Amino acid sequence: MAMSAMRLVAGILLVAATAVTAYAADLDVAATQNTRAVPRWDVFEITLRHGRHYANPFWDVAIEVVFTAPSGRKVTVGGFHYGSDEPPEITLRKDDRGRASVSYAFKRADLWKARFAPDELGRWTFAWTFTNTAGETAAGRGEVACVQGRRPLHGFVRQDPANPMRWAFDDGTPYYPIGFQDGIFDGSGVGSVLAGAAMEGPFRPDRADWPDPPPGPMFRRGPAPNPQNMDVQFRCFAACGFNLLRFSQQNFSLAISKDLDHVGVMESRMIDELLARARAYGFRNFYGLFGYMNVHVKDAGNAEAMAKVRRHIKYHVDRWGALVDFWEFLNEQHADAAWFAQTTPYLKSIDPYHHPVTTSWERPELDGIDLSAPHRYVGLGEVGAGRRFAAECQRWKKAGKPVIVGETGNRIDAKERPTLIPQGIGGVWDPKSALRMRLRNWAAFFNETAVVFWNTSYARDGHSMNMWIGPREREYVRAMQAFAEDLGPGLRMAPVTVSSPAAAAAWGLASDRRAGVYLEHQKDHAAPVRGLKVTLDVPADGTGYWVAPETAAILGTFAAAKGRATVEAPPFTVDLALLVTPDGPPDVDRDGLPNDRDPDDDNDGTPDAKDAFPLDPSEWEDADGDLIGDRLDADIDADGAGDDRNRNGTPDHLELDIDGDGVPRCQAVPWDAFPLDPKEWRDTDADGIGDNADTDDDGDGWSDAQEKKAGTDPLDRLSFPAQ
Repeated sequence: MAMSAMRLVAGILLVAATAVTAYAADLDVAATQNTRAVPRWDVFEITLRHGRHYANPFWDVAIEVVFTAPSGRKVTVGGFHYGSDEPPEITLRKDDRGRASVSYAFKRADLWKARFAPDELGRWTFAWTFTNTAGETAAGRGEVACVQGRRPLHGFVRQDPANPMRWAFDDGTPYYPIGFQDGIFDGSGVGSVLAGAAMEGPFRPDRADWPDPPPGPMFRRGPAPNPQNMDVQFRCFAACGFNLLRFSQQNFSLAISKDLDHVGVMESRMIDELLARARAYGFRNFYGLFGYMNVHVKDAGNAEAMAKVRRHIKYHVDRWGALVDFWEFLNEQHADAAWFAQTTPYLKSIDPYHHPVTTSWERPELDGIDLSAPHRYVGLGEVGAGRRFAAECQRWKKAGKPVIVGETGNRIDAKERPTLIPQGIGGVWDPKSALRMRLRNWAAFFNETAVVFWNTSYARDGHSMNMWIGPREREYVRAMQAFAEDLGPGLRMAPVTVSSPAAAAAWGLASDRRAGVYLEHQKDHAAPVRGLKVTLDVPADGTGYWVAPETAAILGTFAAAKGRATVEAPPFTVDLALLVTPDGPPDVDRDGLPNDRDPDDDNDGTPDAKDAFPLDPSEWEDADGDLIGDRLDADIDADGAGDDRNRNGTPDHLELDIDGDGVPRCQAVPWDAFPLDPKEWRDTDADGIGDNADTDDDGDGWSDAQEKKAGTDPLDRLSFPAQ
């Protein structure tokens, strides 16, 4: 990986020239640390350089670091082989079908590291030992200050003490996850999985053997704007409330380990970069250790094999424990209970952060499995989609553990494509799929269940299952996440009744200050439900706000007194939400203007009345009405041919540097985080403001000018003036 790309890894891969005291030793090991002061819950890193050759440096060296907190508490973490700080020699091969195969070769293998996220403010000391298989050792000690930082972090995700079916951060902030997963590869052979991402493609133009979709812009076969890069993807998704990234190796993704004897040096470094960059954008990482990898799930009695499995578990914990929030053992594998009886206690015994543990296929009945992670792909049918999904949520919760649906999306029978595509049903997308997504999301939230969508957005007919996620889908997520944030902490399911259960399904949530209700039309989506009476318990005096789940619009208000209340809902055709709060009206973009008085609810500079996607700040125009925003639409007039808006004779989607700033949008390191802005190409702190305009490039709370004056690095959030 080129060093320019490594700077994008939010600081944790940068080796500071801060020496660590070493003792007399058998081995020559030089130690440095990445910072002398680390914000609470951020990542402190020790780098150990040692030049001896080992047959397998991942397994032939053991590193242990014992940290002592200001309170005297001791925390032990392990180290891991990192490889080299030099870029590799990359070889890219493609087969006769164009599929890429990438290999990486390093000249040296002389770096090991250890990572730790301290949770206690004050001075930490640490002592490290480096031991090889011959019994030779080196040791050292050092210290690091854990500080609050000017932009405090929330900590790791935990089960909410107020309701163990919900989630909260270490600092008590509620966390309502909604996530996505995508294919993760270095398909371009540039040494980064972030240099390519697929977004918002129309029906594929290369399916001559398939039937034609119906007429109209939404169904036109045409070019896609791909590949983009993951800065663009993360920014678009995070801005609309997505906050969880699921990744597992060997699950339509690269293999960190092709077998239990080997680990990929570069593959591991690329996952360092992926997880760190996701966290920079506000995502939490739902991390799968093995995916589909063969880890002897039916052979727990094989002592030699299980020892290798445990060795790999330790590697993942040591390397990525400070960057993830959830562990997931497997992806869609049936493992014997005896396998989990060995792996689960071991994982928990070595994880200093005590992350929640799960697996797929789900096994919530097992001791040590902290949450259920079922997979559920759903077919067609809009009316009652939320009610049906809510029933499944309740079934999943019967084990008494929280639920995160690890994969979800649309599903059709691939054999029915000849009849479905002429109806505009592509598999991952159809004209009603965003609506079904909205109904299921709201029903899941009100039933204490989170979801992770498998994103397949390169084409609307790209697969018979998964989810195409464009600006309309993102808008729906943003409206729901803003509503969830308004409800705040301490939520539990609460009773609610309606005067006509046959007309509308109803679910309720409440804390000691706020309450929410979600209503879903059950008869049709044509004739509005009128005159529906809703009865709920109001926990505190406040105001009731009727909210449109589609747009976050405030449809009506009423004074709400504490106690039992019956109110009449305004007419609604599909769904409706009610927020009861003493804290003021909903404000989806948090700009101080309530939604009913805000002319621009996504703050993108385009008034809602003229904005094709008024809740998605990344898009505002849709010239052809195909529900692909013009900024990412390769064919804005829906004629089936790529646009040439700069009139240089090359279709815009084929130009890798359309803004002419000298930095390509993809398939290169570095890539352009703002491929349509000639003035910006890098966003170090992932705040959506390019570094050229940003006054605090690394997001550490100190301005670039202050850092330059103090002699600290304005591009490294762990390098800041003394506090």
